[in-house]
Amino acid sequence: MSTGQDDSGNDVTDDSSGSGGGGKAFKFTIVDGKVTEVFEVKDGIEEPKPIDDDNGETYTVESEEVVRTEINAFGTEITRYADFDGDKLYSRISESWQGSDDSPGPHFRHDGELNYLSTEGDDSMAVRAGEDCSGGQGADDFYIREAGDLRIGDFKSSEDNSIIFDTGFGLTSKEELQGYVTDVHYDGDDLVVAFVNNVATITLVGVGADVSWDDVQVLS
Repeated sequence: MSTGQDDSGNDVTDDSSGSGGGGKAFKFTIVDGKVTEVFEVKDGIEEPKPIDDDNGETYTVESEEVVRTEINAFGTEITRYADFDGDKLYSRISESWQGSDDSPGPHFRHDGELNYLSTEGDDSMAVRAGEDCSGGQGADDFYIREAGDLRIGDFKSSEDNSIIFDTGFGLTSKEELQGYVTDVHYDGDDLVVAFVNNVATITLVGVGADVSWDDVQVLS
């Protein structure tokens, strides 16, 4: 675990070392200020990731951060990475999306940054498959934008945390969302919610009974 500051000066906590614990890390080969190779690190294993230059994927080095920009038919996705402790392992710190109005989709409603690392304040957190998401202190919003096996590590209704579905594909209400839920059960103190055809599960780790549909919002 390491700490640092994001580009707004907020203290952030990085608990995704890439050697376990549900986190991912990234390594970059940087030559003359340019990223020439990218590796994803999971459980200590490095996997090369091709840079798809021909289809609008670029990496730039900005001070202590690496910024990935991908332009596709749906819009532009920007992901920022930082190495807080100098061990050459970078963590994703945020993502943002700039959609195209005439694209076939998705059309996300939240247009600000989503964080991967928690701060001591109120955070808008990106929830991604295969990674535990923890918001830390404050009134945190956990944004669901993809299907998969999703885990939220520290949901606290008492701190005004919210789970926000911003799928980009036209969900209109909590009632519509409930229609896709096929199973809700507890595994110990973990609440597991499954959706139709097992397209997604959401696990709230250690939440006990401290959660209800009042804690859920639907944007799209």
